[in-house]
Amino acid sequence: MSNQPASARRRARWIIVVALALVVVVALVFGAWFRAGLRPVSSAKAPLERFEVKAGDTVATVAERLKAMRLIRSATAFELYGRLRGGGPILAGTYALSADESAPQIYRQMTAGEIVPDVVNVTIPPGYDIVDIAARLAQDGVCSEAAFLKAVQAGDYHQAFLKQLAGRRDVRYRLEGYLFPDTYQFYRNENPVDVVNEMLNDFAARVLTPANEAALRADKLTLNEAITEASLIENEAEVASERPIIASVIDNRLRLNMRLQIDATVDYAIGRHLTVVTDADIMDARNPYNTYLYGGLPPGPICSPSLASIEAVLHPAHTKYLYYVAKGNGTGEHYFAETYSQQLHNEMLREENLKKRSEQSSSR
Repeated sequence: MSNQPASARRRARWIIVVALALVVVVALVFGAWFRAGLRPVSSAKAPLERFEVKAGDTVATVAERLKAMRLIRSATAFELYGRLRGGGPILAGTYALSADESAPQIYRQMTAGEIVPDVVNVTIPPGYDIVDIAARLAQDGVCSEAAFLKAVQAGDYHQAFLKQLAGRRDVRYRLEGYLFPDTYQFYRNENPVDVVNEMLNDFAARVLTPANEAALRADKLTLNEAITEASLIENEAEVASERPIIASVIDNRLRLNMRLQIDATVDYAIGRHLTVVTDADIMDARNPYNTYLYGGLPPGPICSPSLASIEAVLHPAHTKYLYYVAKGNGTGEHYFAETYSQQLHNEMLREENLKKRSEQSSSR
C-alpha cells in the first residue's frame, strides 16, 4: 500500500488532469492559429502577382516578403509549415502567386520550382514618353502599342495620388510622367492594365516618400507642377550636377513670367522627336505644350522623369541664372547666364566649340 495520504494522491491526480487539460487547450489554440495562418488571404479570386525568389533566400526571408505583399497571412505559420513538412528547399525563380492561394499551395509551388517561364525584363529609361514606353513594351513582347495606349487612357486605376491630377486641361496622355522609369519584370502578352498598374505603384513607392511630399508642401508645388518641371529638366540636363541649376533657371523664369522656351516641349507639341528645332517647327506647334508660344509650364509632363530630376525640382540651386546653352564641346555641360548679353556671349563660345570639334573630326 502507498504511504501517501489519500488527499495527496487526489491532489496529484488533479494536477495531472489540469496539466493535461492545459496541454489540450494550448494544442487546440495553436492548431486553430496554425490553420488560420495557412488559409488564403483572399476568399475571392485575386490577381496574380510576380514574386522573385533569389538564390540564397531562406524560408524566413521569403515568408517575410510574402507577408509584406499580402500573399500569406502569417510569415511564422508559413515558415513553420516548411519545417514540419520537411520537403525540399525553396527554389530560386520568378513565381506567379495569388492571394487566393493557401500558404501550403504557395510553398508547394516554390519547392516544386513552378516558375513562370515567360517573364521578360523591360527597362524604361528616364526621358521616355508614353509613346516611347508603348514601343519598348511591344518590342519586348509584353503587349501591343495600341493596347497599352488604350490602357493608359481608358484603364481604371485607384492609386491615391491620381486624385491630385483631376481637372487638368489640354493633357495629351493623362498618365504621362507618372509611369516610373525603371527595370520591370513583365509577362509576355500581359494585360496592359496590369503593366500600367505596376508602373503607377512604382511611382508612388519611389517618388511619394514622406520627405518628398513634405518638400512639395514646403515649396507650395502641386504634384503635376513638380513632375512637369522634372520632365523638362530630364530632357535638358545631361550632367547630373546641372539638374538643380537648370531647375533654378526654370523657377527664375517662371517667377518673372518669362516664357521657358524649351526645345523639348516643341518636340512634344508636334508629336515626334526632332533633331533640331527650327523657327518653323515652333510656329507649327500651336498647342499649350509649346513653351515658346505659351507662358508657364506645359499642361502636364512631357516624359517620365528620373528621381534625380524630381529631386532637383524639390531642391533647386539658388541662382540668378535666366539662360543656358549647351557648350557644344562634347561634355553635355551648359553655359549659364544671368543676362541676355551674357547668353549671347555664351552662344558665341558654343559656336567656337562646335567649330573646333568639327575641325578635329575632319582631321582624323
